[in-house]
Amino acid sequence: MRIAHRRSASALWHLLIVCITCRALGGMTAAAQSSSSASQPSTTSAFVNGQWFNGTEFRTETVYIVNGRLTRMKPHRVDVERDLTQGFVIPPFGEAHNHNVEGAWNIDAVIQTYLKAGVFYVKNPNNIPDFSEQIRDKINHPTSMDVAFANGGLTTSGGWPIALYEHVLRTMRYAPVVGELAPGWFANRAYFIIDSEADLRERWPQIMARKPDFVKVYLASTENFEKHRNAADRHVRRGVNPLFVPMIVARAHAAGLRVSAHVETASDFHVALVSGVDEIAHLPGFAITSPAQAQQAHISDDDAALAAKNNVTVVTTTRLSHTWHGGEHGHAGGHGQDKALLVSAIEGQQKQNLRVLHQHGVKLAIGSDHDETSVPEALNLHRLGVFDNRTLLKMWTEATPLAIFPGRAIGSLAEGQEASFLVLRCNPLNDFACVEQITQRVKQGSVLTLPTN
Repeated sequence: MRIAHRRSASALWHLLIVCITCRALGGMTAAAQSSSSASQPSTTSAFVNGQWFNGTEFRTETVYIVNGRLTRMKPHRVDVERDLTQGFVIPPFGEAHNHNVEGAWNIDAVIQTYLKAGVFYVKNPNNIPDFSEQIRDKINHPTSMDVAFANGGLTTSGGWPIALYEHVLRTMRYAPVVGELAPGWFANRAYFIIDSEADLRERWPQIMARKPDFVKVYLASTENFEKHRNAADRHVRRGVNPLFVPMIVARAHAAGLRVSAHVETASDFHVALVSGVDEIAHLPGFAITSPAQAQQAHISDDDAALAAKNNVTVVTTTRLSHTWHGGEHGHAGGHGQDKALLVSAIEGQQKQNLRVLHQHGVKLAIGSDHDETSVPEALNLHRLGVFDNRTLLKMWTEATPLAIFPGRAIGSLAEGQEASFLVLRCNPLNDFACVEQITQRVKQGSVLTLPTN
């Protein structure tokens, strides 16, 4: 890397620049608490000899950073020049569904893992605010990743994910790192029970008091909701009464918040769409238990068209089926040929659903749910062979970040966007594996330097 420093025109001008820079960086003091380091963004930087992705192809050009934004217009002065040595420049990756950014016990390692992978934007659709509040100073600044939190989800009595928290995570995940938690401690933290309109009215102030970035609602086997409404078996799948979902959406939208819906079947997908949700957090089908049930996850052309018309984003989570049927998180995994047939049936339905959604122009975002980052999910989508490299790259670098932080100037390298990007050693349009060949990382003008160990 070649760096050339140029002297400022006058001491007065230098003082002015320092004042402006200090003001811009006033909110970055928490960066010192992160285990990553970075050079603070200069007032102006030039990145030369880079091949920049414009959404279609890579073009060699010089791009400048001025006050943390990208521009092709050469400023009057350049403080730092960096040679990208013909590297391939792309926007950073996103992770639209994961639960691993949650507490102080491992946050430094999680941050480093995400930054190393080039994932700068993460959405956690069911965190516990008591824990995530402890890490607020570690995230959402130029030397860390940015995270959006749901602060719990809405379900019904005995519904998902109550059993997961109370009978699995309470002892297996949280007790070792925060100590013993009493049964029921997760109520009104990890989940809110909505069994009636009165429950919704009563608990809505509690939900809003947690200051969520978006609202999460659980739907599970809505086609059997009445049948399973009072089932005592905690393994029976159910979520919020479908009748209450439009009310939840209306309240969330009135508060300026988007709604993300957990779904498991095609019926859940449909209910979420007609209820007006903004995002569907899974492809249907990951929880089916036999190949014969695959049809229950089939997304119709009509629903795909409705999702596109309503501007709904669908998060992929194709890898979740491997986690689910691998015996993790309390789910029974299959064995041998039976498991192989089941996973094959699920993947076949995933491919069909991805194709119909893509054909209708539905926005797809990449999220893994349980992996360390979204990299395994992106590679799995590549393996499924539904999308070409360009489509998949744009899905990961454009649609996914904007699904997490809609309205922000991220997701492209266009004029005026936030100065956040990755430099790859080789061209991912030719070989998608190049997405793992990151040589440089820049976030909001800060050049990240990660620990080597």
